[in-house]
Amino acid sequence: MKPKGKTPLLIIATLAWITIISSCANIGMPTGGLKDTIPPELVNTSPELRALNYDGKEVRLTFSEYILPDEISETLVISPPLTKRPTIRTKSKTLIIQFNEDLKDSTTYSLDFKNSVVDNNEKNPLENLRFSFSTGPDYDSLRVAGRVINAFNLEPLEKALVLLQSNLHDSAVFKVIPNYIAKTDEQGLFMIDNIAAGEYHLFALNDLNNDLKYNEGAEEIAFVDDLIVPRAEFHENLDTLVKGVDSLLVLGHTHFYPDPVYLRYFTEDIFEQYIETSDRETRYKCVFLFNESVEDAFDIKLLGHEKADWNLKEFNPNMDSLTLWITDTTIARYDSLFMELSYFMLDSMRQPFVYKDTLLMKYSDPKVDEKKSRKRNEEEPEVKETPQFNWTISLSGTMELNGNITLTSPEPVASIDTRMIHLYLKGDTLKTPLPFQLSEDVNVFRSYQISYDWEPETEYTFVIDSAASVNIYGISSKAFSRSFKTREEDYYGSLTFAFSNVQGPMILQLLKNDDQESVIRQTFFSADENITFNLLAPEKYKVKVIYDTNNNGKWDPGSYQDKIQPERVAYVNEVIKLRSNWSETHQWDVTPDMTFVKNIVDKELEEKKRKEAEEKARKEQQNEQQNSMFKPGNNIGGGNMN
Repeated sequence: MKPKGKTPLLIIATLAWITIISSCANIGMPTGGLKDTIPPELVNTSPELRALNYDGKEVRLTFSEYILPDEISETLVISPPLTKRPTIRTKSKTLIIQFNEDLKDSTTYSLDFKNSVVDNNEKNPLENLRFSFSTGPDYDSLRVAGRVINAFNLEPLEKALVLLQSNLHDSAVFKVIPNYIAKTDEQGLFMIDNIAAGEYHLFALNDLNNDLKYNEGAEEIAFVDDLIVPRAEFHENLDTLVKGVDSLLVLGHTHFYPDPVYLRYFTEDIFEQYIETSDRETRYKCVFLFNESVEDAFDIKLLGHEKADWNLKEFNPNMDSLTLWITDTTIARYDSLFMELSYFMLDSMRQPFVYKDTLLMKYSDPKVDEKKSRKRNEEEPEVKETPQFNWTISLSGTMELNGNITLTSPEPVASIDTRMIHLYLKGDTLKTPLPFQLSEDVNVFRSYQISYDWEPETEYTFVIDSAASVNIYGISSKAFSRSFKTREEDYYGSLTFAFSNVQGPMILQLLKNDDQESVIRQTFFSADENITFNLLAPEKYKVKVIYDTNNNGKWDPGSYQDKIQPERVAYVNEVIKLRSNWSETHQWDVTPDMTFVKNIVDKELEEKKRKEAEEKARKEQQNEQQNSMFKPGNNIGGGNMN
């Protein structure tokens, strides 16, 4: 008996069930296969690696897959250097380096690709690829390696040019193409290999114009005091476990000398005096910027107005910037003034002489629309007010317990009447004056410091009466009043550093935890002692010391001319997180360490990254387990279906 009328229904039910099973077995995103993480493999070279007597015009490197040549031309370093750039191209899976000049006879050439050879699919790099050959019967295999860092902040210099000079004259680095070169990686590391035996000078340059030479004053330089004499020694290790009939198996390794070299680069301070800019900003104010300090010799004359007292000079601390205030109002009325500036320059023999430079300093009053001015005056009768100036005052609602109030005037001050400046407790109805101290800031012109021994969590009021001060043009100051409150004492923390093995003058600096490393506080010491920074805000800090060799209170760069290395620095290799109401002490042995590497670790940030990585790995594993449950072949329902 045939099941009439039931066949279509059975077919529909079967198709629906297949659809359900099919859908259940493919829940989740379809996979696209494993990601390619394998770098290209070097399978053939022409010439052979370390080939001798090679007289060809090109090098061919064949890889296991197609590669991208984009970064190779920028990264490839050929040593000894070529005068003409080679032509770089690819043909199928072969990289072709075509030389556009004759190679030197009996010379070993090294081609350093670093990580620039990448595959065409996922850009997987073939790391640290190097190739070498010799144009003569001998293969040179000596090497020099090391690191290049910024002498001031110990940051590595990437893509710095490192060079070896067999010409040992001091001027060779300025004039002669080096014998061997290399470039640093992102960690500042370099290796010059395939070097012939001999004596060399070693330099590192920030070669801005790519001429392979040192441009004094315009480029950074690092140099090694002593001669570099590359050599290699084979150190034998006899393997007593593997014995022959008459001998032992000899194993070992080759040690290359010198040991890794650490170069600290700096910008050499080359004296070359000139005026960078000059500007008459107002009738009374002229600004001059010099590229060198004018501390040793400086004079200024007003031509045609030989008066003994007509100006007030303000130099910045480095003595390379001058603000000139014209104090004589009669002279200030002139639109054009000829000024003769005298300062040191160097002649062709690099000997100092006094140079006289005449400048025309011009100023014109801003143009006024007379029609609009007349109409405004007719509508609103002009009320002339006595001109007064505003102090710029560093005072917010919160005062640090070790802070000062800073007053800065826009123009030089002739007098200040301290009886018209008041400090008192905010709640004091009698306004009993508190005994503050007012002192002129020796580092900042026209600035004054109001200091007081503040009490914690206390409200104060600071008042300046109108006309409390008068500037050199007879203009008085405006009135000012503001209340503020000091912080609680347990808001702050303190840091103590216990120094040992101090061998000379040093500077201790507390720095902001940023790339600029701005100095928050600093102090000086020259012997083993404990130094404490009190009343510090609960923040993150970096800490640095400067080996102040010449005891001048600042860091000094080196001089290749005088064969002086830059002053050394060192850091605490940890970001210090200070908490409120907390004190901590750090032991610090400051014995100079040639191999010191700056690697400041933020432990809090590292712990956060670690937890985030663990959470990410946990979620990925969880997703992988969930996806695997729905792969074809898994029994979703937990039973058998017949």
